[in-house]
Amino acid sequence: MTDITPYLNRLDILNETALQIIKDFGINGHEIKFSGNKEGAYQELFSQILPIVEKLQKENFRNFYNLMYRIDISESQIKKAVELAADKSFSEIVTDLTLKRELLKVVTRKKLSSK
Repeated sequence: MTDITPYLNRLDILNETALQIIKDFGINGHEIKFSGNKEGAYQELFSQILPIVEKLQKENFRNFYNLMYRIDISESQIKKAVELAADKSFSEIVTDLTLKRELLKVVTRKKLSSK
């Protein structure tokens, strides 16, 4: 997996990641907003995604898995992350995976388009 750390301070990457998140969650009728501020961007998006993941996981598991499929997070990735992060809730782990996967999509697209 690509190290995403260098991209966490790039506003262009963060904005595109937020747009990708807004698109993917919007398809299921969930509204996500991003201020455009790179300081605290991860936490801003995390705090909006977490309650959606919690609600889907508790009330509509089918839509939860549909969203994970759309974002491209497999069940095995979730299981592995849960095993490695026993100190976090399931929803926190999935929210973190979601943010990292969406950022990775943007980074990969940028790398491929520059070649």
